[in-house]
Amino acid sequence: MNNPWANMDWDLVRVFLTVAEKGSFKGAADTISMSLNTIRKTIERMEDQFGYPLFFREPNGLRLTAEGRRVVVSAREVQNSMHDLWRAASASTNTMQGPIRVAITEGLGTFWLIPQLSEFVEDVAGINRIELQCAIKSVDVMRLEADISVQLEEPTNPDLIRRKLGKLHLVPWASKHYIERFGVPKSIVDLAQHRIVEQDADRPKNFDLAELFGAGVAERMVAIKTNFSSAHYWAIAKGVGVGMLPSYARLIGGNVEPVNIPGLRLSLDIWMTCHPEVLKSARHRRFVDWLASCFNANTYPWFHDEFLPPEQIEEQQDPVRMKEYFDGFVAGTSHFVKSG
Repeated sequence: MNNPWANMDWDLVRVFLTVAEKGSFKGAADTISMSLNTIRKTIERMEDQFGYPLFFREPNGLRLTAEGRRVVVSAREVQNSMHDLWRAASASTNTMQGPIRVAITEGLGTFWLIPQLSEFVEDVAGINRIELQCAIKSVDVMRLEADISVQLEEPTNPDLIRRKLGKLHLVPWASKHYIERFGVPKSIVDLAQHRIVEQDADRPKNFDLAELFGAGVAERMVAIKTNFSSAHYWAIAKGVGVGMLPSYARLIGGNVEPVNIPGLRLSLDIWMTCHPEVLKSARHRRFVDWLASCFNANTYPWFHDEFLPPEQIEEQQDPVRMKEYFDGFVAGTSHFVKSG
């Protein structure tokens, strides 16, 4: 009998293990950002190669067959071997050259890290290629899906290196146009009469409109729900409604106004995590130090554990310098001029 592992694509192994872990095609698709149809066809392809079913398809999900359980054991051995191979290949301990793979939440990546990465790229003079993955969900650095991850949930794997970078404070904002039309809500009770822009990507459990107002009122309040921070910002800036943004949103050029509602604030820890082997590489150690400086609360006080209101942030910083730093992304006026 031919060896079913011969010429096996590593991506097939990764998909199979994720499906086995999640117990459903949908759970696996959400975890590794593949379509449901691709996940299903990948498993069917593996079953064709092995010549027997790997999962029982049941109404409440998937369950490994006896053969599937045996394949899981072998697949994990393949996975561990691949990880060892990549660690050996990437841990060039005595060289500063080579790629650096970074995963970061989409909002922090787009609105905070990218502008600073342009300076880092200039400083390293082309010896590193930055592979930036702005992800909605955290990646698994233990499986080397990235060298370094910046995320808003505390890493739980004790084998990982982890470091708290700072704290992200989110407060309500609205555009001037929205405020001129509908006024400013002064309390959580007032907020029930306003339109809401909601971000639904890994929404923090301590902020749930349904819990605050009831499911019926919450459903009526939400005008737009999106899972991307960039779309979330633009919806607020264009006057759709009130939404949560970082406390420094206006400082970096956001065309929005703070909406001060007592008791309505989210504070989330920002974590950096990586595999211990990664820090054996000189280029990764340098990048981690640089990354920490991007969230240094002495330089950027809005990342302090202690909350600073937007007005106080702007009193302490030079808004002109910061807005120029982000110029071209969150422009306040249109650059398109009608001809004729």
